Amino acid sequence: MTDHLDTYQQLKQGDYQDASVYMASVKQRIERQDAAALRQRVEKVLLREDVAEIVTVTVAEDGYIDVVLRTEYEDGDELVSLFRLHIADNQDPEAWAYDAAEYRNRNLLEDERLEMQQAAQTVECITYFDLDDPQISWMLQLAVLDAVAGECYAVQDMVSGQFFSGTWLAEMAQTHTPPSLEMAYVIHVVTPENDHADDFWMHTHGLLKFGMPELEILRARREQLENFQNLINSVSQMMLDDNDIWQTDEAITCAQSEQGMVSMRLMPWQSALRSDLLAPVKKGLFKRSIERFNGDLGERADDDVHSKPSLVVFGDNDGQMVPLSAFDQALAADQHLMFMLPNAESERMHWLAQEKLPLLASCLKRHPPIDDAWTYIMKICCESEHTGAVEHMWFKVAHMTDTELEAELLNEPFNIPEMHQGTVYVLPVSEVTDWCIYSEPLQKRITPDDAFHLRRYLNAA
Repeated sequence: MTDHLDTYQQLKQGDYQDASVYMASVKQRIERQDAAALRQRVEKVLLREDVAEIVTVTVAEDGYIDVVLRTEYEDGDELVSLFRLHIADNQDPEAWAYDAAEYRNRNLLEDERLEMQQAAQTVECITYFDLDDPQISWMLQLAVLDAVAGECYAVQDMVSGQFFSGTWLAEMAQTHTPPSLEMAYVIHVVTPENDHADDFWMHTHGLLKFGMPELEILRARREQLENFQNLINSVSQMMLDDNDIWQTDEAITCAQSEQGMVSMRLMPWQSALRSDLLAPVKKGLFKRSIERFNGDLGERADDDVHSKPSLVVFGDNDGQMVPLSAFDQALAADQHLMFMLPNAESERMHWLAQEKLPLLASCLKRHPPIDDAWTYIMKICCESEHTGAVEHMWFKVAHMTDTELEAELLNEPFNIPEMHQGTVYVLPVSEVTDWCIYSEPLQKRITPDDAFHLRRYLNAA
């Protein structure tokens, strides 16, 4: 067995994962050698119902701070987690310069981006997620970083390279529903030298924190990028829900188009580059040669980052692995596509939407959807009385009370014949599974995952 297959085997067995590393640029200096004061800071995490005990807070000789927490679950199980923190003088202000966040700005507020360079200190927090429930570990890490760092200008995910708002970190520290997996990884798109070539390389950074392989799509076209991004999200959510799904040779059904179900298959990038599924072949008089393309072996030589375990996404056609080009029509930009999510992700979205719904309700009360300045869209779980089918569909909200909302259906259902696009329905607020606000005054699209924008706006207004 080759080395790369050994690495995938370690990943399957839970013996391989990346650390999760976040770094914050802080507004107020921290006395980093005062263990008692540090423990007092950490005690903020006890405000969370999911933290049962701070086991230890110790300052090592090398300056690292070790925080051990014990979490109790409703079923009686418990989790003991270690977080290593390091408080240091800001030796590299340029890493926090305004331009440093260009193309990596996940949700920085403009004033935070302007001011983050002036931080005198940074706080780094490192942990390895518990692979039985990595999302709990992730939430706890953000809560510990917030507690120790205090008020922050900004936060960097050192694995994905993304910048996050310090206000977002404070919001996450008091949130009991995990953020979307999409907040934990980034999709890089490598552009071909010839902008018209079918040679965009999409690949993720950040999934290995969760004990999952990274994902990539090779030889994509520009018009496919948005749908392929949704495709990667769908597959990654299914892997998070069932880590065995990528370890078998089974197809993964991840979308429904007007032409039917769309399924994918996965292959380690090392094997994919040796296959006949990607590389165009030039035929000469005496030999055949393979054309170079983005993401081929030449792009990864001596590259530790892009040589880690990663699976290339292909299509599935009646049990056969085929290039994604075989699904050009089904995945076309003008197709009505519904991307699949596992039940666990639908439940997470439901609980986060419900947890942050009071913020939307306050905003709607202050700014009713009278014109296009404020538009409120909600995804609602609907069940057909005739077919028993369940679909999560988007509605445009006109009115809302504590228990009901009046809203217009924005798309035609697949399997609910009694409901139709453009019709207004009265629906229960308890069935809201996602929402977003389009705000012209704020020039933002706000979702439950970035509700900190809304809280800050409402508090300031």
